[in-house]
Amino acid sequence: MVNATALPVDISVFVDLLLILIIKVFQQFMRILPENCQRNTGIFLGRLAFRLLKKRRRVALSNIRRVFKDYPEKEAHNVALRCFEKLGINFVEALLLPYIPTKEYEKRFAIEHREYVDEALSLNKGMIALVFHYANWEIMGIASWFFKNPVVVLARPLKRHRLIDDFMNRMRASTGLTVIQNVNTSKDVMRFLKENKIIAILGDQREKRSKGIYVDFFGESVPTTRGITTIGMKTGTPVLPVYFIRKGFLRYLIRCNKPLEMERKGNIEELIRKNTRKINAFLETIILENPEEWFWVHRRWGRGKR
Repeated sequence: MVNATALPVDISVFVDLLLILIIKVFQQFMRILPENCQRNTGIFLGRLAFRLLKKRRRVALSNIRRVFKDYPEKEAHNVALRCFEKLGINFVEALLLPYIPTKEYEKRFAIEHREYVDEALSLNKGMIALVFHYANWEIMGIASWFFKNPVVVLARPLKRHRLIDDFMNRMRASTGLTVIQNVNTSKDVMRFLKENKIIAILGDQREKRSKGIYVDFFGESVPTTRGITTIGMKTGTPVLPVYFIRKGFLRYLIRCNKPLEMERKGNIEELIRKNTRKINAFLETIILENPEEWFWVHRRWGRGKR
């Protein structure tokens, strides 16, 4: 007989299964609500998170003070609160995205400057869609329909939550994305680019010090991924910033921008730093346009101020 006490039990699996069940029930409940109730539920969840997640609230306030040094305390607090509200809305929207029929896409979403995408793909070198944690980045699946070209997204796996990670990636795939884990993916990325596909990569994640390159971001040097510029320099693949402008609940403008110029002559390390700075500079401009839409809860600068 097998000794049951000797069998290892991973409690995280049961936690993941329970969370997935709760999310699925909540997802179906959201589907039957009127749209204004769906939106208000997202706002409520964001406000609840703002109150309960004290550590993330402190991180958001610290980040906002780094960028907007002249903000009075009340304004910094308001930006952080609105950020949490938008994140709550994003969560509800992400659950509902798989259920939006494609016939409604043109009513709810619009694309601006798609010609930049067409021009990039005409080079037959693929395209890197440079995206950020700005507005609702999960709309990238809808963008693939407007691009009329498959989009492959690199997603960092959730540590110790494989089942939830798989569940989220299945939702993303249902909107038209091909999701691959952002771990040792260089060969896959090169293959997709040779197939003239679009690779969507988040350009505002904090990179490990051992892998990243320190580049200025709002006046401070932060470890930033070098992968985007390295690929762009090596292959000549166009790097196009793509971000989303919120126009209402589950209504967005997909804004495509001119490719960032990847300089390729000179010292490699300096070129990577110079080209990566262009990514951070672009992100700075859209954050200043609408601060509450950025993901302030991420410890982008490391620890530092409180």
